[in-house]
Amino acid sequence: MKKVRIIVNYMLIIFIFLGYVLMPVKVKAVTNATTLAGLRKDLADFQREKQNNDNKKKYTQSEINKKNQEIVNAQNEKENSEHKIEEAKANIEATEEKIKQYESKTEELMVFYQMMMGENPYLEFITDSSSMTELIMRIDAVEQLVNYNQEQLYTLEDLIKENEQRQIDLKKYEKELDQNIISFENKIKELDSDLVELSDISVDIESDIKSQKDAIKTYEQMGCAEDENLVACIARTSGNGTWLKPVPQGRINSLFGFRNVAGQSSNHSGIDIGVAEGTEVLSSTIGTVVTTFRTNCGGNQVYVQSYIDGKPYTVLYAHLLSVSVKTGQKVNQQTTIGYSGGYSTSTLHGGYDRCTTGAHLHISVSECVYKNYSNFVANLINPPGYPKTKGAWFYSRNQWFD
Repeated sequence: MKKVRIIVNYMLIIFIFLGYVLMPVKVKAVTNATTLAGLRKDLADFQREKQNNDNKKKYTQSEINKKNQEIVNAQNEKENSEHKIEEAKANIEATEEKIKQYESKTEELMVFYQMMMGENPYLEFITDSSSMTELIMRIDAVEQLVNYNQEQLYTLEDLIKENEQRQIDLKKYEKELDQNIISFENKIKELDSDLVELSDISVDIESDIKSQKDAIKTYEQMGCAEDENLVACIARTSGNGTWLKPVPQGRINSLFGFRNVAGQSSNHSGIDIGVAEGTEVLSSTIGTVVTTFRTNCGGNQVYVQSYIDGKPYTVLYAHLLSVSVKTGQKVNQQTTIGYSGGYSTSTLHGGYDRCTTGAHLHISVSECVYKNYSNFVANLINPPGYPKTKGAWFYSRNQWFD
């Protein structure tokens, strides 16, 4: 029992330790680089930190595997405990039977003993002793047997008490095992579960590194010099543009900023435009596709770098059914970015995107030069020119709302 309690305590200590180890690892992603050279340096740092993060993930998985094994061990221990309880019950029954036998023998011996110690004139005849000496020897033997039986009775009674206490201890221990198994399973479930995120878009580290590599390659193709300010390069190569809607008409299903999803508040990184799945999505701006990728929270995504009214902007089109452009491609406001998804791509309907429940187009706008997703999110703004009321409609690409 002591050994088992030590094991249980050890498991609890490990989980407390894992509470720190398994905390989300923050990887450097926001970059203040203003040039192509600076962006390359930050990418190298980002990749090194990503490698450290991968190593920690491997260690974490190893610890989770150990916890799973320890749960199996605890369950086996519980099963052994149940066998021991049954053995204790059987021992009590066997002991009680022996007590009855010893009590019966003791009663017979006591009658015989009292008869030998009495004043019965036929005692010697009854006991069939050949002499008084033999009679006395028999009396001593019977007395010893009586005492021995009495001692055995005491021992057996103690054994019953011990087995009864053992049953109580084992039941208590089983309860501890049950509680710990539930606790361990919940902890692992918490660690392993792929919880539905309340944010509309999320990007894993691998996709973020890819997007930063894409951005570097795109700025190279645009002709940006190593030490040239990226804003100046984009302004020089893109020209000053304007805003149009990506679809001819649509309904605003969800607004920018904090919103309530399933009773919980979350931050919406853009707006959702209600359109039928498969609707053609056109570029809202003149610009360059800086990166494209797909994640399981956001689906197919396209990021277009533009320059409008003297400022750099990155426009995101997400939850796409398909993508019609590629990284580095120049686009104008008649270029098809892709086709809207959101329904068949949703995990609720057999798809892969867990952050959508129905057909729509997600649009995000960030006032920035795209460097990676973290910088994109850090500079998000409310997409300009759209209705500010949920449920409102627009009916043309150039319809503007203040």
